[in-house]
Parts: sequence; structure tokens; C-alpha cells
Amino acid sequence: MKHLKNGSLMMAVIYLCLVLFPSLASAHAYIIKSTPYENEILNQVPKKVSIVFDESIQASFNSIEVFDSKGNRVDQKNGRIDPKNPSMIETGLGSNLPDDTYSIKWRVVSSDGHPVEGVIPFQIGKENHNQDSSSVSNQTKGYTPKMDLIIIRWLQYISNACLVGVLFLFLFILPKGILENSRLIKNFNKVILLSLFILFVSILLSLPLQEVIELGTSWSQIIRISLLLDMVEYTLFGKIWIIQITGLFILFIFTYLLIKSKFNALWLWISFILGIGLLVSKSFTSHAASSTNVFLTVPIDFIHLLSASIWIGGLIGLVALIPLSRQMDTKTLFLETIQRFSKWGILLVIVLSVTGFIGSLSYIPNLRTLLTSNYGRVLLGKVLLLIIMIVFAAFNFLKGKQNREKGLPTTLWGELVTGLIVLMLSVLLTNLPTAMSSPGPFKETNTGQRGSQITFEVTPNVIGENNFVLTLRDQKGQPLKNIEQVTLTFTSLEMDMGDDTKTLIKVKEGSYKVKGMNFNMAGRWNVHVHVLTKELETIDTDFKVLVGSQ
Repeated sequence: MKHLKNGSLMMAVIYLCLVLFPSLASAHAYIIKSTPYENEILNQVPKKVSIVFDESIQASFNSIEVFDSKGNRVDQKNGRIDPKNPSMIETGLGSNLPDDTYSIKWRVVSSDGHPVEGVIPFQIGKENHNQDSSSVSNQTKGYTPKMDLIIIRWLQYISNACLVGVLFLFLFILPKGILENSRLIKNFNKVILLSLFILFVSILLSLPLQEVIELGTSWSQIIRISLLLDMVEYTLFGKIWIIQITGLFILFIFTYLLIKSKFNALWLWISFILGIGLLVSKSFTSHAASSTNVFLTVPIDFIHLLSASIWIGGLIGLVALIPLSRQMDTKTLFLETIQRFSKWGILLVIVLSVTGFIGSLSYIPNLRTLLTSNYGRVLLGKVLLLIIMIVFAAFNFLKGKQNREKGLPTTLWGELVTGLIVLMLSVLLTNLPTAMSSPGPFKETNTGQRGSQITFEVTPNVIGENNFVLTLRDQKGQPLKNIEQVTLTFTSLEMDMGDDTKTLIKVKEGSYKVKGMNFNMAGRWNVHVHVLTKELETIDTDFKVLVGSQ
């Protein structure tokens, strides 16, 4: 009953943290629409060029420039974020530009502080003897995590998890016999103080690290007080950093009181809640905060992170207790602790699995992207390592239940080391663009009238030029014949832009294709297929296509 009340108190505090914490959106920005779009051929000079992203972009460190085929800059040098739309950047053009191929070179910083840059080619005038716009490649390049980011953010994850996990052991797991062992208490004091120190250093270094990331420069060039102050004042990351430093300072005070009072229950709870608060701040710098439904995605992301932290931090505490297994008078206490933790471990595994699955639905558009995108491959590696952790955990649970300590220290270390690698992959996932920006080629089959099979393919399925292929077969799998006309009607499900219809060209019986620039923005599209036979019968079906930006 006591643990139930304490658990209810903890969930209430977590909910308050989530509700009261400032809603700071964050994720990797990617293009959903550009005007002109990639390789668009214009008959006249536009007044301006603009790019719309899937989220608000930061006011600092952004640029948009336009160059002709000779490399001369031709925009009015008034690039800015649209004051009415914080997700759009634009710049004006002169009115007397000659027919030529032009390139929009852009750079923005997404809400989570990751720079994204690229080039969008377009053409003015159909008769262009200098260069065809299709020969200029559309490029989008995001930030690639480097070793400095991996190490600093990984240390932050580990130290925060260690602090929360060890305090969780004191609140819910450790038997009284261990709490009365002064030598072990001193060891736990050292673990807590070391985790606090590493947490302080990693958070302190995260500010200049963010400046390195956003400016795309080296450490030696950015460590200036003025730049750091600008980062704190003008960026969302700087505001979160201030919250983290303030929370850490308060945590130091209560941790000192905790150690001085020899783990008084009140100071335990306050320190534990403050440690959780720092985890909350991480959830507001993850992909989840960019969702349109942050009240669902952010709590799910936070609960996933909290479960992983308790599991891995608790393992660090259990490893610190391994010396108990070597002494006859304390071996029973060690095995009892393993049994208690294993019961919680089952719940943590369930929570991790459910929240991880729900979270992945938001960032993985299809199973193919698990293998074709960097985000998908890292996520797949994380899942495989979690399975290995579960195997280790099951072995430890059985050993504890059977009161057998033989081999237990080794598997505890195995479970912990695997967990530390999982945290490193979590760092990479937080700093990689999700697979939603690159869902890959589309292929789907619908059943039409009289059992006919309509297969629709889009390659490469991005903004700009795509190949559209339609295959028509009857219920026996034979190509449909006597087709008079096949058309595709494109309708954006993101905004009202009207309908765009395209007639396909017959390649052979039952196979039709066409090339076109009908996807002029990323996101969800409806493609209506209309087939007219020579007998004036029709076959109609719709496909929902998620179009990528890169």
C-alpha cells in the first residue's frame, strides 16, 4: 500500500512536470513546399522565392540566397523568416532576370538546434541554352552526429539515468538490511556524487557544443562569451539549457541534504523528482515535441526515457552491490534485491516495448525505411539490443528466484553494458532526421471492379519530378486490355491547392507510365486512378501516398 501511494505521488508529479513545462517544439526541419519547387520551369520571373518547412525554424543562423548559372547572386539580399509564418523563409528577386537556370541555396536551424541546408534548382524560360535545370541536383543536407556530440550527450544520458535509477532503488527496491550497511551507503554516496558531477559537466558543455553544431564551426572558434550569451538569449536550446542548469543547482542542494540526512525519505523523493525533471527537459528536445499532438507524443517519449533510465540506472546500482554476493552473510540480501528489481524489470520492459512501438509509428512511415534510412537502421539496432537486454534480464530473474548467485555478476554486467550501448543509440536517434522525410519509393496494390488488380508505383517519391507507373491486371493476373485512357488526379491532403490531372502513356498491355512534377510539396497526397475502357466502363480507386522531401 505504501509503494502504491508513493507511486501515485510520483505519477502526479510527473504529470505536473509535463503540463507546466514550457512547450518548446523541437525536431529536424524538412521542406514540405518550396516556391518555385525543384526543377520547376517558370515563364516569368517570380517576385520572391520561399521555402516552407514542417515546423517553426529558429530566428538565428538562417539564410536564403539565389544564384544564376554563373554563380552570381541575384536575390535582393533581404532573406528573412515570414513574420506571419515562422516555418517559412523567403527572399525577394529582381524583376529583370534573364532566362537562365537558378539555384536557391538555403540554411536554417530547426527547433531542436540542428542545422539543415540545401540547394533547390529552378529555371526561368523554356529556351535555356546555358544549362538545363534538371542537371542541377536538388540537395538537402542535415547535421550528422559527430563524436563530440555522441560523447557529451551520452554522458548526460548515463549520469541522469544513474542518478534516477539509484534513487529509485532506495525508494522501492533495497531491503532494510542493505540500508543499514554503512559501507554500502558510502559507496552509493560516491556513485550519486559522481553521476551529479558528470551530469553537471555534460550539461555545461552542451551549450558550446550546440554552438558548434548551429554555426558549423570548431570548438576553438566559438568559445567566446558574446556568442554563448547570444545562444542563451536567442535560441530555444539556450532557454532549455538555463532550465537545466537551474534544476541542476537545486538538485545539488537537495542531494547534499540527502547525503547529510543519511537518505531521509523526504530528500529522497525531492531529489528523485528533480532528476525526473531533467529527463522531462530531454523529452522537450526530442522529435516528439514537433508533433501536432504534443500532449500524447511528449508524455510517451518521456515515459520511454524514464523507463530506460530506471532500468539502466538501477543496473548500475545492482553492479555496485555485487560484492555482497561474495559474502555468506550478505548473499541473501543481494539475491533478494535482484528478485525485487526483476519484478519491476518486467513492468519496465512492457512499458519500453509499448512506448517504443507507439513512438516508432510517428517516425517510420513504412517497414522499408527500417533498412533504407539512417534513422531506421539505428532504431532497428536499438530494438535488437533491447532484445538482448531482455534475455540477460530473464536470466538474472531466474537466478535471483532460484537463489543462485553463480554467473549472476557476469550477466548483470552484460545487461548493463548492453544498456549503455542502447543509450548511445538513443543519442543518435535524437540527433538524426526521422525517416518521415525520406519514405522511399511507393508501391501499393488495390482491388478494383470485378476483382481487377491496380498497382501504383512512384519513384523516387519526393518533391519534384517522379516516375508514375500503373499496372492493370484482371482477377486471373492477366493484363487488362481494351483500355481507352488512364489518368491520375493528384490532391494534397495537407492544404487546398486544387486538383492536378495527368494522363498516362501506354507502354504495353496492362502497363502505363508517365513522368511529372505533380508532387510539389512533401506530406500526404491522394492519387485518384481513373481507368476508362473502350466499352466506356470505368475502374476507379484511390492511393494515399506519403511524399518525402529528400
